[in-house]
Amino acid sequence: MLTLHDHPRSGNCYKVRLFLALIGKDYRSTFVDVLARKNQTAEFERISAFQQIPALTDGDIAIWDSHAILLHLAHHYAPDWLAPLPLVGAMHAWISVSANEIANSLQPLRLTRVVSNAEAAHHLGVSEALLDVPGMQARTDHVLRRMDKRLAENRWLAGTDVPSVADIACYGYAALAEEAAIDIAAYPAIAAWRARIRQLPGYVPPGP
Repeated sequence: MLTLHDHPRSGNCYKVRLFLALIGKDYRSTFVDVLARKNQTAEFERISAFQQIPALTDGDIAIWDSHAILLHLAHHYAPDWLAPLPLVGAMHAWISVSANEIANSLQPLRLTRVVSNAEAAHHLGVSEALLDVPGMQARTDHVLRRMDKRLAENRWLAGTDVPSVADIACYGYAALAEEAAIDIAAYPAIAAWRARIRQLPGYVPPGP
């Protein structure tokens, strides 16, 4: 049985929950109260090297990082979610966008809206005085415009005929854009892509 170490408000955890639902894979969920610092234990470090959620245990294997988990699940249980060889580079590139550009723009911007600035600063590893919300907003707009351009030309981010792991990776926080005070109507191709994902069999919405 798979065990997901999870928090219902985490966009990265949501990516994994969504993917497990889409591929019809049963799992157990274990709540990790990160706001109470319950992840900062030696026991949890044995599962997640940086004490981050989500983390997944699959038998004797422990995987941390949402993107590593998505790829593990796809390789082991849902290979149809992997882009074919000519497009595998594009799939990995958009996974990297989720891990880098989105993780440094939309993800922290949304965090500043759903928790206090002090809590956001703690999770981002900076002092509260260094929180650059206008910078996050500018970077978010830049990333979303790039995504919107890509999705205006392709139904799915990797250029495939069907969704791939890249779409789920980027969708996790794109699904929560409104919580970052983003008007998704300004990005019509992303809005249409989000609607396509919501129509996939097995889809589950974000949130607790």
